[in-house]
Amino acid sequence: MATPSSIILNHSECNVRAGYTFKPIDSWDHSSSLSYPQPWTETDENLTDSRPYGIQESIDETLNIDTRDLFIDMCERQVDYVCPSSYNPNATYLPYRRYLVDWMSDIGDQCRLLNTTVHTSILFLDKIFRARDIPRSQWQLLASACISVAAKYEEAEDHCPHIPDLLHMTRLSSLGYNSLSFRDGELEVLRYVGWRLRAVTPLHITGYFLAKGVVFENDSWKGQRIIGKIPKCLKKYVDFFCNLTLQDYAFQQYLPSKLAAAILLASRVSLFIQPLWRPELTRLTGYEEHDIHDVFQHVWMYYEEQFPDFSSRSVSPKSVVHENFY
Repeated sequence: MATPSSIILNHSECNVRAGYTFKPIDSWDHSSSLSYPQPWTETDENLTDSRPYGIQESIDETLNIDTRDLFIDMCERQVDYVCPSSYNPNATYLPYRRYLVDWMSDIGDQCRLLNTTVHTSILFLDKIFRARDIPRSQWQLLASACISVAAKYEEAEDHCPHIPDLLHMTRLSSLGYNSLSFRDGELEVLRYVGWRLRAVTPLHITGYFLAKGVVFENDSWKGQRIIGKIPKCLKKYVDFFCNLTLQDYAFQQYLPSKLAAAILLASRVSLFIQPLWRPELTRLTGYEEHDIHDVFQHVWMYYEEQFPDFSSRSVSPKSVVHENFY
């Protein structure tokens, strides 16, 4: 998993290999309204519904369930951890949050945990820290306990990191913590989050979108027909933007479902897919293009802040750079 700390690449890591011609993300014009074509509507005479490209079998048929019910459930549960009413930009831990996110992501990478596990663990930590003044002496223990609790919910049982391994990896053992005191930390986390462990992240929701299909047969890529690697490359951009927005607490002012839709739009912009939004995506996400305009602008501006030279250099997400796109 590419951790948030590794996403901010130095330029030497982004050099393009010989024969590789992947284009950097183009600059977005913030001074005007959206400069791409106006959203198509179902009444447009040139638009017909299109099948998702690269989806061989419907996930509903594969699982023999109506996955829309799962999406509705995620939308209902998402406010348990992230919603505008709980957003607290004045929380005292925020100046240090980026370091905690990077550290927790690194631990998750070392443990080979799912990306969703790391994102969930950070939502646990945010919920705890924005509501309570936690002494700094307990930060490392609670952050580690959040990872452990999230893994026990998100991962297969045999893939959960063992407590002695976590104590060694996080160096908590050198601070006097043992398995028993670590379990006390886990219990504190469970109490703080009210034993509600279903934390819905944008990464969970984009996973649903991608499984249903977000590239369509009559989409175009740079004015050409869609090619086979576009869906895979789009997924890499979606994961990249999910990891990128995880770094900044400011993105928790938006519902995860709304941020997920904006990330999907940013990914289509990045790959020059036209039209950038379409009725099928509105039906899938529940959002019209104008609903996510401001969130998309926030995502894109944050990207530009982290990659100030991207317009003049071949800077792309590391996971995409190392793909033979052409």
